[in-house]
Amino acid sequence: MEKPQENEKDSFQILIEEKIQKINGESFTKKYFRGKMLGKGGFAKCYEIKNTETKRTIAAKIIPKQTLTKNRARQKLLSEIKIHKALFNTHIVQFEHVFEDNENVYILLELCTNNTLNELIKRRKRITEIEVQCYLLQIIHALRYLHQNKVIHRDLKLGNLFLSEKMDIKVGDFGLAAKLEFDNEKKYTICGTPNYIAPEILDGKQGHSYQVDIWSLGVIIYTLLIGKPPFETPDVKTTYKKIRYNSYGFPENVAVSDSAKSLITKILNLDPLKRPSLEEIAGHSFLNGGNAIPRSLPQSTLACPPSSAYLSQFQQMNKQNQGFNSILSMKNIKNLKTKSQQLKTISNSNLLAQNQIFNSMQQQQQQQQQQYQQQQQQQQQQQQQQQQQQYLQQQQFQQTQQNSNSNFKRIITESQNLYKNNLQQNQNIWVIQWIDYSSKYGLGYILNNGNCGVFFNDSTKILMQREGNVFEFIEKANGKDEQGVHYDINDYPVDLKKKVTLLNHFSNYLHEQLTNNGKNIEAQKNQQANQNNIYVKKWMKTKHAIMFRLSNKIVQVCFTDKTEILIQSDQKIVTYVDKKGMRSNFALNNALETQMGKWQKDLNIQKIFQLECQIQE
Repeated sequence: MEKPQENEKDSFQILIEEKIQKINGESFTKKYFRGKMLGKGGFAKCYEIKNTETKRTIAAKIIPKQTLTKNRARQKLLSEIKIHKALFNTHIVQFEHVFEDNENVYILLELCTNNTLNELIKRRKRITEIEVQCYLLQIIHALRYLHQNKVIHRDLKLGNLFLSEKMDIKVGDFGLAAKLEFDNEKKYTICGTPNYIAPEILDGKQGHSYQVDIWSLGVIIYTLLIGKPPFETPDVKTTYKKIRYNSYGFPENVAVSDSAKSLITKILNLDPLKRPSLEEIAGHSFLNGGNAIPRSLPQSTLACPPSSAYLSQFQQMNKQNQGFNSILSMKNIKNLKTKSQQLKTISNSNLLAQNQIFNSMQQQQQQQQQQYQQQQQQQQQQQQQQQQQQYLQQQQFQQTQQNSNSNFKRIITESQNLYKNNLQQNQNIWVIQWIDYSSKYGLGYILNNGNCGVFFNDSTKILMQREGNVFEFIEKANGKDEQGVHYDINDYPVDLKKKVTLLNHFSNYLHEQLTNNGKNIEAQKNQQANQNNIYVKKWMKTKHAIMFRLSNKIVQVCFTDKTEILIQSDQKIVTYVDKKGMRSNFALNNALETQMGKWQKDLNIQKIFQLECQIQE
């Protein structure tokens, strides 16, 4: 039972207890602390939970029993559990186990720390084709596994494609999934998410099968490349009408390759039997074209496109490695058939018992876990053989890079001398104190020159100089150039009153925090005149860090362990701040080579550091 002890200052305050009874009649209790909410659906909410003994953090889907009073709702939940608990695949959210108390049913799941592709697209608007290719191969891998086990997902969408800590795709939410008894069986339930639903589901008369997942996959590819679903309209009826008539197009203002358009067009076919199979999609020119495809993407792509330096390695690899991706992907997909036949079919045993919704199935789970581990070992052996060829090719490419780098020693030396001269002249601005109150208003911050600003949730900004009675208000701008308007603190438009009041509140609080933390901005006061108007232009927060993109083109990454990285694109300088506050400066062109090994002993920043100077206006 949940015991309310919630406190906003500590996200893990609600206690959840799991009563476990042993075969010998003895019982014990597992305890979890409930953390932040990860998402919610029609009847359930998903939270982070932490085991109080092991300190392991996982996800918990919590379903109130008051929503399970109808038999149909109970059967739907039982179906979801029976289907999901029998699935073991690298690209499917791992089902841990299920338990209940007097109030709720708790489904414990693998925690995917990088949210979903839905949050990614909200942040990035759309992603590059090489990113789509990488994610697409992983989704195909998961779908092939599901279909081999006679499971139709029926609700594939960006919000159900999760990203793990290692940036791997994990298909989740099997609330609408169906288990077929035989391959030619048809289902007739009308279900799904409007923008992603297949036309044969809307029709309902002929029934539907695996091809509805193929249709949704086409919608996903389109959405990732364009930034919105192909049939999206303000109302559901119009959306359904567009789906029935297959009415969509490719906007002229978004560059999409012919191979991508070809694949989407083939998949979004009104006739389910004319849609390509998963093997045909994996063999399409979109996945076997002009570049090698990375096995996974850096975490920096959560915020910005891959850097040119990152992309170039796959273009180089492709010169010696054309077609290699298709061979790997086809092998991986075909190998699933053999592996899937080794899995037990989903049990049809009744989980209902008197005064209990679910019976314990620990023995069955242990057997399935053993099978899963054996399959993982087989898969790893196959992947090791496949990776040997790619490794040799990468080594050859790296050797070429090393030979090329040796020819530029003189240029690098000159660049380092120039960097030292620039460093002496450079007086930079950065964030020294902040508070994230984006749950209501926005982000407040103080710069090292004493100026205080707020980045509001509506993307407007306000900046108050440390000394003086003038503030600057910057409207949200769609283009690159943002223009600010200056106002006297005692004479400004009435519609800015709330934001000015919030600015004063943020300023008072942050200055108090500076004093409490013993930070001094007096010595940092002498700044160039043109640096008085510097403000935070963009920001984002992850589990391990908060990142600021300032209007002076500095990218500042502040980690939870009190270390920092500042990347100065104009001066080509990287500044590293250790846990004691000591600052070290390095030339950008050799910082990775000379310092990454040292920094990584304290920080897991290799992926985040690939931001380099790619956070653009």
